[in-house]
Amino acid sequence: MNAHTRLKQHLERHMYKRGRNKGEAPADYTRRSKTHFRVIQGNGGQMIVRFHNADILSAYEDGHIKLHTNGWHASPTTRSAMNEALCFFGIGGVSSVRLGGYSQTGIRMNGKTYRYYDGMEFAADGTPLTPLKEFTAKRVDREETAEFRADIKDSGFLDMFPILYAAAPVPEAHWLPRVKDAIISEYGANQWPDIVALVKYPTYYHRGKTEPAHADHKAALKSFIASQTRTMTKLVDTGETVL
Repeated sequence: MNAHTRLKQHLERHMYKRGRNKGEAPADYTRRSKTHFRVIQGNGGQMIVRFHNADILSAYEDGHIKLHTNGWHASPTTRSAMNEALCFFGIGGVSSVRLGGYSQTGIRMNGKTYRYYDGMEFAADGTPLTPLKEFTAKRVDREETAEFRADIKDSGFLDMFPILYAAAPVPEAHWLPRVKDAIISEYGANQWPDIVALVKYPTYYHRGKTEPAHADHKAALKSFIASQTRTMTKLVDTGETVL
């Protein structure tokens, strides 16, 4: 029995007999009031699971299915509905896949995870019928980080850091704006003592105890540069279509 047959039987058993959805059926027959989630027979004979305005699953007589969320596949409620709809197919499920800190929607079939996109089709046994899409990952943007390091070297901030660190008092400020702009240019040098003081004593605990957060200026500089370059990333195709 394929998804088309299961959905057709479901429609016959649980069909609304009256009202605006007459001739259709609730996808979850235990919640007949959930009328935004329905089973419908299409004009071409295909069986459809509709969630709001999206035909999230269309099942055909030969057993293959087509999936579509109208761009809402990252929504938790749409994913939940899709997983309920896939119960009629008998296999498969969608969920988040995280690579290198980047989250995307994946669909798992027969122990294999593919990157989900609207319009995907699968044969009755779960074999993909449409081209597979590469997974994306977040990676360090080496060019941007190298440029940043060169800028703080050229501005003089790197050379001044050990001196400023040694002399840094407990800062009065708890936060400073536009730190990155200040350290890549010699014109921001007037802010460097305050910036380095906050690197040395970053929290209320360290300021209250007059206790540096790092073992020495080298550890402090390494941590500071890491904090400034953390967002210097880019999205790249991984070349992987199956996980």
